[in-house]
Amino acid sequence: MYSRHSKEPWGPRRSVSGRSLMLHIGRTSLPGALAALLAVGACVPRDLTEPPADRATLAVRADVSAAAVASLVVEVTAPDITTLLVFNIPIANGVASGSITLPAGSNRTITMHAFDVGGVETHRGAVTVTIRAGPNPVISLVLAPLAGDTPINATLGSFVVTVTPNADTLVIGGTAALTATIVDAVGAPVAQPVIWATLNPGIATVASTGDRTAQVTAVGPGATSVIASFGASGGSATITVSAAPTVQLVADSLSSPLYLTQAPGDTSRLFVVEQPGTIKVILNGSVLGTPFLDITTLVSFSGERGLLSMAFHPNYARNGQFFLYYIDKTNNIQVVRYTVSADPNVADASSAQVILSINHQTYENHNGGLVLFGPDGYLYVGVGDGGSRRDSAGIGQRTDTLLGKILRIDVNSGSPYLVPASNPFVGLPPAKPEIWAYGLRNPWRFSFDRVAHALYIADVGENAHEEVDVQPATSSGGEDYGWSIMEGLACFNPSTGCSQTGLVLPVLDYDHTQGCAITGGYVYRGSRLPILTGHYFYADFCKGWVRSFRYVSGAVLDQHDYTPEFGLVGRITSFGEDLQGELYIVTQQGRVYRIAPALP
Repeated sequence: MYSRHSKEPWGPRRSVSGRSLMLHIGRTSLPGALAALLAVGACVPRDLTEPPADRATLAVRADVSAAAVASLVVEVTAPDITTLLVFNIPIANGVASGSITLPAGSNRTITMHAFDVGGVETHRGAVTVTIRAGPNPVISLVLAPLAGDTPINATLGSFVVTVTPNADTLVIGGTAALTATIVDAVGAPVAQPVIWATLNPGIATVASTGDRTAQVTAVGPGATSVIASFGASGGSATITVSAAPTVQLVADSLSSPLYLTQAPGDTSRLFVVEQPGTIKVILNGSVLGTPFLDITTLVSFSGERGLLSMAFHPNYARNGQFFLYYIDKTNNIQVVRYTVSADPNVADASSAQVILSINHQTYENHNGGLVLFGPDGYLYVGVGDGGSRRDSAGIGQRTDTLLGKILRIDVNSGSPYLVPASNPFVGLPPAKPEIWAYGLRNPWRFSFDRVAHALYIADVGENAHEEVDVQPATSSGGEDYGWSIMEGLACFNPSTGCSQTGLVLPVLDYDHTQGCAITGGYVYRGSRLPILTGHYFYADFCKGWVRSFRYVSGAVLDQHDYTPEFGLVGRITSFGEDLQGELYIVTQQGRVYRIAPALP
């Protein structure tokens, strides 16, 4: 140990008996010297001032149970250490365990002496090594017996300090408990106190609550490390502090908006799809007077029908292409390609090219309604089951129809498209090769996690259950999500005892005591609200609440209801995601909200 109070340069402050504190060793009795050593411990090293960058703390451990050893002493010498460093290592239950702190450098000779209860040296061993500042590898040392034939095996090395959890995210004012564990050079636990510190108390403070426990308190937005140190070793936890989320009004007075997106490469504009058949542009917070596109003359607008979504081509900045999903005047589903005009705020209405038409004339509901490019560059299309009560035609389980499915097509090839060869039903007639997943009732909104690439599908239920399905990024497609054998996690047809063989069950469902129609959202991957990272957002159209959860290793975690933070903002028709991964909420009442940090 060293003193930190001296203002003199680091080095020896005094010597004992000329060069060093000397012990009379060998087979000689040393009661006086040993008593003095036990009394003062490492008193000479305490007189040295050590800069933390130039020292190392080593754990010392030796099994002395097979030898009649009462004390273990470590000496450290080196050409540049003019004062002998002496350390007494405590022994308990046949194990000598302690620590030594010494200056880093080369040619450090570490000598260990074992003594019996009478102060007679019984074992000795030495090794010359280079000691690095901070952590060091394990050094093995054998103390040879001065009499007899039982050696003592000793190790020296750095402590390992681990902090649990190693990362946490808190809202301002929130707290978290941390625990530190210490193991020595051979992995044995060390029950000693640690010193806690934070690199930035303006972000998070830390207070000890026990020898190896502490409480962190979030102070301000940002990220910092909280460190637990023991000797020259330390472990850390990354603490990220986030503001609490709230909603901020972006725009209102829109006409039945139900989708929001951004064009690739353009962070200045938001595009809002209005159900009657128009697309509005929000530029720097203002809704432009001229629509980006107006196809109201082509769109059947009533109930669940209308212009339902748009998807910009991933190469929109170069090819200007985007795709629409709408219900036409004959009540059929149309997926149509358009291009932008020379004016970036106005599309070319004459550029329409029909990509896909799906007959949907019998019922006006369950139209699905989303076109979305996946991380593989293919266009995914969500189609409802056609609207018949209780799926009387069994559409959900049939693969000879495009209704009640998610489709996957290649709009970069063919005329008007090609079916990817990797689609699960290619070459399996009468199944439609466009089908990617089936067993869906009305997949109104689905999305890909932009980091994990998992596909989240919010499927609207009938009378009792709403559900969220998750398809992993490794999927090769072909999942059967159960409709109309099941509704959510419950049997539907038959109402009891249904066979679940071959079905992929939802990861989450809720019953109609909590709502009536799910609106799917996105996994938050923005930067403004770290507390939300990895949370999938969804809402209920009827109740107006917003909830989220994290899906980790097949488990739903950290479910949260944002009513205390957001209130009930209205009938939520959709969420939106911008290029930065920030999320928006769109309501039937004509408003767009941004999920944003709450102001202090």
